[in-house]
Amino acid sequence: MKADLLIRGNVIFDSVADKPFDGFVAVKGNKILKVGPPNGAAEFIGEGTRMIDSGDRLVMPGFHDSHTHLLLAGMYKACVNLGAARSEEEAAQMLYGFEKSHPTEGWVYGFNWYHVFWENKVLPTRYTLDRYFPDRPVFLVNAEAHGAWVNSKALELAGVTKDTPDPFGGEVARLEDGEPSGFLYEGAVAYTGSLALKLSPEKEKFYLKKYMESAAPLGITSLVDVQPYFGANMGDAKTYKAMEDEGELSVRIHVASDLFGDLDAAVRNAACCTGGKVRANLVKQFVDGVFTTHTALMLDDYTDAPGNRGIQLCRLDKIENAVKEAHKRDLSIKIHAIGDRAIRFTLDCYEGAIKAYGRNRARHAIEHIELVSDEDVQRFRELEIIPSVQPEHLGLMPTWDGEEYRYVLGEERAGQTWRFKTLLDTAGVIALGSDCPVVDNNPFFAIHRGVTRLHDDDLPLGGWNPKEKLTVAELIKGYTCGSAYGVSREEELGTLEEGKLADIVIIDRNLFEVSPESIREAKVDMTIMDGKIIYSRKEQK
Repeated sequence: MKADLLIRGNVIFDSVADKPFDGFVAVKGNKILKVGPPNGAAEFIGEGTRMIDSGDRLVMPGFHDSHTHLLLAGMYKACVNLGAARSEEEAAQMLYGFEKSHPTEGWVYGFNWYHVFWENKVLPTRYTLDRYFPDRPVFLVNAEAHGAWVNSKALELAGVTKDTPDPFGGEVARLEDGEPSGFLYEGAVAYTGSLALKLSPEKEKFYLKKYMESAAPLGITSLVDVQPYFGANMGDAKTYKAMEDEGELSVRIHVASDLFGDLDAAVRNAACCTGGKVRANLVKQFVDGVFTTHTALMLDDYTDAPGNRGIQLCRLDKIENAVKEAHKRDLSIKIHAIGDRAIRFTLDCYEGAIKAYGRNRARHAIEHIELVSDEDVQRFRELEIIPSVQPEHLGLMPTWDGEEYRYVLGEERAGQTWRFKTLLDTAGVIALGSDCPVVDNNPFFAIHRGVTRLHDDDLPLGGWNPKEKLTVAELIKGYTCGSAYGVSREEELGTLEEGKLADIVIIDRNLFEVSPESIREAKVDMTIMDGKIIYSRKEQK
């Protein structure tokens, strides 16, 4: 049988072996026909075979992002990025300038502002936004995506006043007179988020297309859409399925709906979405928040806040019961758990569900896992729980001196965070992703950060907790076959092997040979999905 497409290269990494090899990848239709050494290529070459010589460029499976807030990420790509602002006023001016040059209607959106980066490090108020947007509601997601800065109009539409109580697992920041300041923590984001992020199907398609425009040039051919976000279930499996049927999808989407939603409906969606591009057998929820706002659940007190061990973002008995019900229905569960207490609780929930209903086809994961005890690390293997982590989070703070974890956790506990190598060696698998829009969805950023464990100022010397560094091979495997395993598609995706779907990328350099700094600058020369070229950098020039 002759191939439709044959890639000949000196640096092919199949995500099976630990090193790249000299060889070829032959493609027929939407599947890989054969992978082998150079001398075996000739028998697959016919008159109609398209030949690609990748030379010393890296050929590998398409990237699979295991943690993306898909439509939020699309909005992030379409709206203003406020990460460069160094003051509240500058952020408001950037937002106003962007809106003037990119006029919209309805809610005004922005992303990635962070008061920690500002000169005074003080949380903003609604009044600064009111000067620029007195009549339109404003919803600005911070860099952690666990807080929102809103204006008076947004609070008015949401009915948030001086008398509005703090929700369970959240807080309305208040001024001295008790009036809401315009900043919403954790669960309180839902007050405005439930309105701001209620998108029409047309808007959902628009933002999805904005994301896809960024994905193909980055070699991302698959992702997990961890939908639920503080009062909003953004995206719909039926919308995605309709786009798949219409041939509009250039990325495979694995939808994780709300663990607290209609689980029977989730089962029905899973049964309907069995095609090559949309799957819907996942559910997701939050247990805790993040360290920097003291909302991650801890076994011991925060170093800089004695007596404080974080907060629950939902009632733990509700999580425990929902996990059992989802497991009973063969739905794979993804739980956001950052603090060591949150991770222990989540493992307890999974263990309880398995004891109650036995093992089944579901593959459960814990998302983020920023601080985990030695005792609980071992349970990942025992319970067959998948660690799903995001290496670029290590660099959310640009400098080591400004690294908040050192102050909120103390030097000793900060030195035990982000235990990627330990988790991989113990669990035997790791899934990697971005958490876009918290950070950019560029996989090369994550690979660079996982190899170096350095901040942007190249500190600390030797890397942050350097024994937890991963190799290039381990990181690529985590971003390909590890993530495919996490969604039960390792028989179809994640490696370059005969019979698997032909999702292939060609990188402009050999990531195994270049300096770690060079990895961050890598570009995708070609992205192939289902055997078809969906992006060519050469053709974009």
